[in-house]
Amino acid sequence: MLKALVNRRRPRAANVCFCTLAIHAPYRRRARLLVRDVPEVPWIVLTDEPDDFAGLPVRAIRHAPTGPMAIDFLTKLPVFGNGRGQPAYHDKRFALEAALKEFDTAVFLDADTRFSSVPKLPRLPAGISVTRAVKASIADHLSRWGTHRKTVFEELAVHLTGTTETLKSARWCSEALFAITKDGTELRFFEAWARAAEFLQSKEVFSGEGGTIGLAAACAGWTVNYDSLNKLAASTQHEGRGPKSGAAD
Repeated sequence: MLKALVNRRRPRAANVCFCTLAIHAPYRRRARLLVRDVPEVPWIVLTDEPDDFAGLPVRAIRHAPTGPMAIDFLTKLPVFGNGRGQPAYHDKRFALEAALKEFDTAVFLDADTRFSSVPKLPRLPAGISVTRAVKASIADHLSRWGTHRKTVFEELAVHLTGTTETLKSARWCSEALFAITKDGTELRFFEAWARAAEFLQSKEVFSGEGGTIGLAAACAGWTVNYDSLNKLAASTQHEGRGPKSGAAD
């Protein structure tokens, strides 16, 4: 039993797929640039227009979004919190799930990311690997950013884990670049993320994606790894709010 547990957590060589979510024209344009940056790596793109990726080394999967996307925050949804808020791209989980059907590791990158170079892909440990962009518990992160979300995240923690105490131990996971490597418990991670997405959207809360991922990781029993993606992260630039900053793009 001990040997099995050690082997489960030991970093291993894995066949890796990159994936992204590209809904609406601004993100499709950026995703095409991103894919061209690293054509030698397998890609899966969930998109509303697969034909936009014809001729590129990518498997484009047609996808209809289940929640609000960037354009909705510019044209439909009211102001809330400290501003317009940011869309919670919970559909990222579908891109990861599609990649993990064929590969051991799925690396998700926001579509508005570019590579300056492509380092050798790291040996990733089982479970979840994230960047150091945010290195805090969910409770600590919420105390500094988006305190208006504290109550609903307490409710979400109880919904998923039975106690608000989970917010003190579960980690906030920066969602622009992260990786999932199969270890046999990834189904628990995706099931928890799906439940969390449904819960938050029923409350009309459309921000806090990193907290959602962190709670799902806790439900899977994963320890968040902050080290394995350092070199990969250093070779990327993330545009961030680019396409969300204006309707015309």
